[in-house]
Amino acid sequence: MRLLKSPELLDVIAQDGADLGIVGELVLFATLYLVGTSRFLRKPLAAIVQGSSSSGKSYVTEVAAKLFPEETKVIASQISPQALFYLPPGSLCHRLVVAGERSRNTSDEAADVTRALREMLSSGEVSKLVTEPGGSGQFSTRHVNQRGPIAYVETTSLTQVFSEDANRCLLLTTDERPEQTARIVQRLAEDASGKDRVSDKTTIIQKHHALQRLLKPVEVVVPYAEMLGERFPNARVECRRAFPHFLQMIQAGATLHQFQRQRDSSQRVVATAEDYEIALKLLEEPLGRSLGNELSASVKSLLEALQDKYPTEEFTTADASNAHGKACRRTVHAGLNELAQRELVVQVEPHKGPNPAVWTITPKAFGPAPAGKFHLPTLREVEEYQLANKA
Repeated sequence: MRLLKSPELLDVIAQDGADLGIVGELVLFATLYLVGTSRFLRKPLAAIVQGSSSSGKSYVTEVAAKLFPEETKVIASQISPQALFYLPPGSLCHRLVVAGERSRNTSDEAADVTRALREMLSSGEVSKLVTEPGGSGQFSTRHVNQRGPIAYVETTSLTQVFSEDANRCLLLTTDERPEQTARIVQRLAEDASGKDRVSDKTTIIQKHHALQRLLKPVEVVVPYAEMLGERFPNARVECRRAFPHFLQMIQAGATLHQFQRQRDSSQRVVATAEDYEIALKLLEEPLGRSLGNELSASVKSLLEALQDKYPTEEFTTADASNAHGKACRRTVHAGLNELAQRELVVQVEPHKGPNPAVWTITPKAFGPAPAGKFHLPTLREVEEYQLANKA
């Protein structure tokens, strides 16, 4: 309870993640922690963590999931199309569901597998009518209903996720820059040499289990939501899903800090400017990418390497991999595709047989960076707005 009332609560959570082995991905770790905490909300958050093989996406997700008690979560490495319907009633109500790696099969059949999950994320429950055989050759129809809502996390190495699923989830990414790889290798070397920083990791996990059990389902109001709506970007249709995600993250932060927040006359937790600041810090990059204004750290690093080595020359995918510290070819290929979509590189010759694709950087890549990631109020503006409306 002292931790729940501490103004350093989120910093302590991030440090606990580092002590449990998270290296350099503390923003991602904290984001997943708040996704799990959002299970208390009427409309919890859902996230898909994207990254190439060995990028650490599964490890960060697993560590974050360990900090939630068994009764608050459902861990499933694979979910069949009918699985959600036939769990015991109440098994999914305000639970964190952590799935495994998303199937690489992108066919219509594979998309149909996640239909029940999409329904659960959208409406907070799933239902179906099932015909069952009865006595004397008769059949009867039974209504199967499973109530949520759920917070949800899965991982994927796919660079493109089925749009109907992506629309319902935050799209988070791992840091695949060479310097991040160097940090991880150094940490692994320290652990192997007996320099593990924390010997009693079980106590950290138990502390968070106790913390999560002390939290209660609450209704959260965001008194400055209308001002945010007026200032939120609206040029792209993706803003329609980005804005609710942003508000949900504010509410998740207020839920975590519920013992530090005031309540209104209806006993609803009132989100503060601090909760806005948390959401902005955690979602600035992922929402910036989804709104088309910002490159991920890994893709930005790739572009900088190409600008340095091939400012005017043509280059192959293999050349790009070498320029980026011999990064995974698949990661580089995905990065080049993202840069091509932003018209920062262009494919001169397609891949054909043994000959790799040939690329070149466009003049746009050397132009000014896109204006602001978010045209949102400053923290001071939110504080002043909240103070004025309270008065």
